[in-house]
Amino acid sequence: MKLNFLAGNRIIRIILLVGLILVLIQLRGWLDLSEKRTDDSFKQAGIDPLPLACIFRGELEKNEPLYLSLLKKGIPSQLIYELTSTIRGKLDLRKSLPGDSYTLVSTPDSILFFEYQKGMDEKYRVTRELGELKASVEPLKFNRIIKSIQGEIESSLWESMIDLCKNPELILKFAEVFEWEIDFLTEPQRGDSFRLIFEEYDMNGDFVKYGDILAAEYRSGSHSNQAVIYQIPNGRKDWFDSSGKSVRKAFLKSPLNYRRISSRFSYSRFHPIFKVFRPHLGVDYSAPAGTPIVSSADGVVISAGWKGGLGKAVEIRHTNGFVTSYGHLSGIAKGIRSGARVNQKDLIGYVGSTGNSTGPHLDYRVKVNGRFVNPLKMIAPPVEPIKPEYMADFQTHRNNLIYALDLLTRNDLLAWERKK
Repeated sequence: MKLNFLAGNRIIRIILLVGLILVLIQLRGWLDLSEKRTDDSFKQAGIDPLPLACIFRGELEKNEPLYLSLLKKGIPSQLIYELTSTIRGKLDLRKSLPGDSYTLVSTPDSILFFEYQKGMDEKYRVTRELGELKASVEPLKFNRIIKSIQGEIESSLWESMIDLCKNPELILKFAEVFEWEIDFLTEPQRGDSFRLIFEEYDMNGDFVKYGDILAAEYRSGSHSNQAVIYQIPNGRKDWFDSSGKSVRKAFLKSPLNYRRISSRFSYSRFHPIFKVFRPHLGVDYSAPAGTPIVSSADGVVISAGWKGGLGKAVEIRHTNGFVTSYGHLSGIAKGIRSGARVNQKDLIGYVGSTGNSTGPHLDYRVKVNGRFVNPLKMIAPPVEPIKPEYMADFQTHRNNLIYALDLLTRNDLLAWERKK
C-alpha cells in the first residue's frame, strides 16, 4: 500500500514538472516573437527591464498601416488601439509611408515604450508615465557638413550636375535659387559654369539629406548670377545678390516644367485650327498632359472653370495691376476657385488640351493694367531688398561666403561638422 502511495506521488510530481515545462515554453514563445531581450536593449530604449517584456522592431511595407504591421507581430488589438490613440495627437498615421520604422517594448498586457521614425526627419516617442501613455516628438541629431561643388555645362544643368550629387534634390535646389532669372530648361549653353556651397546632413556616416544652399553662382559668357542666403533678423531667410537685392521676383520665369515653347507671343500668328492669322497674346508651353502648373505669383483667383476657346482655365489677379491666366487645363487643383488666395508656386492645375487646342500644352498670358504683355520679355517687379539697418551685417555675411566661393575646389570640404 505504501509503495502504491509513493508511486502515486511520483506520478503527480512528473505531471507537475511537465506542466511547468509547458508554461515555460509558452513564456519563451512570447519572448521569442521578436528578438532576445537584453538589458542593453532596454537601456537604449530608456526604460528599466521588466519580466516578460519583449522588443518588437518593424518597417512599414507598401499599403501597410501601422495597425496591420503591429498585428502581424502578434500584438493584441486592444494594445494597438491604446497606442495609436495616444500617438495620434502628435502624428497623422494616415501619412505613414513605406520605410517608416518603429520599435515597441511591451509585455503581454501593457505597452511600455514605443518609438516611430517617419522618414529621416521626424521621430515620435510614446512612454508610460504614472500608468498612462504619453506621446512626444523627439528631434533627430544629424551631422551638418558644409560642402561645395563646381562644374561646366555640357548639354544641360541636370546632366552636368547629376554625377556630382548624392541626390538629385541638390540640382533642384540650385535651380530654385535662380529660377526668377534663368530658365534652366532653355537658356543654359555649352561652356556655362556653376559653383555652389551647400549644407549636407548625415547620420552615422550615411547621407540623409541636403540643407540650404549657402552661396551659388551661375556664369554664362561675361554675365554672372550670384546669390547668398541670409536670415533677415526677425524675418524670412532668402537669397540676395551682392548688393542686397532679393534674387526672388514677384513672378516666376515660367509656371511649369515644360519640354519646349510651341508658340510665342505674337500680334499675328497663323492659328493651327482656324487657319487664319490672328493675335496670340500669350506663350504656349508644350508639356505632357497632367504636368503640374503653379501660380507664377501671389494673388487672388478671379475665375476657375471653362473659358471659351481656352477650355478649362484659371485667372489670377496680382498686385500692381498684374493678371495672369492659364488655359487648356486638363483639371483644376483642389481649392482653386473664385476668391481663393494663392501664393507663388501653389498648385493651381494640370496641363491638358481642352478648348481650341491641337495637343497638350499650357497657354500662359499676362496682362498689366488691362494690356497683354509678352511673358518672356516682361520685367518682373522685385521683392523687398535688405533694409538699411541690416546692411552692415549682410555685407559681412556676404563677404565671408563669396570669399569661400572664390576658394572653391571640386568636392572640397570647406567648413566643419557639428550636431544639428
